[in-house]
Amino acid sequence: MNNSHNITISREYREERLDRISENILLLLPQLYRTLLRASRGQTMKNPINMQLRVLIMLAHAGMMQPSDIGIRMGISKPNVSALIDKLIVLGYVERRPDERDRRVIHIALTARGRKFLANRLKHVGKGIKYNLSTLGSADLDSLYDALDTFKMIISRVDRA
Repeated sequence: MNNSHNITISREYREERLDRISENILLLLPQLYRTLLRASRGQTMKNPINMQLRVLIMLAHAGMMQPSDIGIRMGISKPNVSALIDKLIVLGYVERRPDERDRRVIHIALTARGRKFLANRLKHVGKGIKYNLSTLGSADLDSLYDALDTFKMIISRVDRA
């Protein structure tokens, strides 16, 4: 068999795999959300990972961010980012800080109240996830642990690329 045939098969295989991975991720995300973040034992868990919480999580990891960077990472328009940030400011979770070198540049940073809210909210969401996974046996828990660890590692490589 010649090399060009192997390359063609390899490209077709790769395309097929990428298509399947794409489909699975799109199907998996809503299922993850429904299954792991659903309310447990009659508790209400209304929209546990909403846009505001996503901004707080990003700021907790990044420190400070410019509003345009928040919009790019979340895939939302400048007016929507501004409205979202304004709501978080009113709640006391974030604040605007001028850049030390260029006063025209504004950064968004978590406040102490925002950090406390985020910690409590993530703790609550984490408890729900743990409860919803508690029915799994040891083998399934180990498999899920390993799969998520691998998934996280691969996604971080894609993120850096």
